[in-house]
Amino acid sequence: MTAAKSKRDQERKAAKRAEAKELNASFAAATGDADGVDTGDIAVAVAPSGPAPYEGTGCVMQSLAICGSYKEKCGEKLLDGTVMVQEAAERLFKAPFVCASHDADDVFNYGNQAALSLWGLPWQEFVGMPSTKSAAADDGIQTERRELLDKAAENGVIRNYCGVRQARDGRKFRVEDAIVWTITNKDGEKTGQAVRFDKFTWLNEDGSEGDAMTVAENGKLVPAKSAVSADPAPEATDEPEATDAPSPEAIAAAENAIEEQATEVRRLKDEEGLTNSDPEVQEAVAALLVRKSALASMLFF
Repeated sequence: MTAAKSKRDQERKAAKRAEAKELNASFAAATGDADGVDTGDIAVAVAPSGPAPYEGTGCVMQSLAICGSYKEKCGEKLLDGTVMVQEAAERLFKAPFVCASHDADDVFNYGNQAALSLWGLPWQEFVGMPSTKSAAADDGIQTERRELLDKAAENGVIRNYCGVRQARDGRKFRVEDAIVWTITNKDGEKTGQAVRFDKFTWLNEDGSEGDAMTVAENGKLVPAKSAVSADPAPEATDEPEATDAPSPEAIAAAENAIEEQATEVRRLKDEEGLTNSDPEVQEAVAALLVRKSALASMLFF
């Protein structure tokens, strides 16, 4: 076996091992392997000098999938107001609610700032973690969690869920009024599930209730009693919300652009023998994700 072929085989194996952590890997490549930083009770997703998680292409696409599936399953927008597609990832990451998702294999592939703060993990550790580790290794709790996910998969969405989860430091908390929904592809096949909630209660070691908490802007966790704002309600505006739907022709053109780029990605792999580790494939995939993002902006925002 030549040295070049041996190197290529090693690259293929590495790519397969990284597949479950695709979003995290793409972000790590963008940051140059910047380590997460934990400061007190709040886990900072990235080093201050590096880009934020929501700036990574993979995170952008997962954010769009979460927003689009929420609208499909719940019949309402996950983010308030009119949101430009390029703003969606940042808005979701800094949203005043906890939001996390896992893939079809129950491995986390997204967590916004509130989720990272609540579980006490940086982005690089949260993404790629089995979702079973979000709760205590207790048979009763894990069984209840599994039943919840199965029910959400069957019904599409579960509302008003309450359940106990556990942060990295062992502290337990009870989730309040959560929404759990299933993410599907265009063929209706399950590709993952997501959760959203903005209220939780810390539990004491004896199981009694501790502080009731809520989520403020920028994903900050605050005591519920301090979240009541004295600011007057914003004045009503006569400005209508943008509701113009894209034309069928525009949607068809966006879909054709995606197929053309997907063909180019396949050509690079099948005809030129390149892998996901090669810069040419990475650039082609990035262009494909941008085109998918453009289509998502037509369908979901």
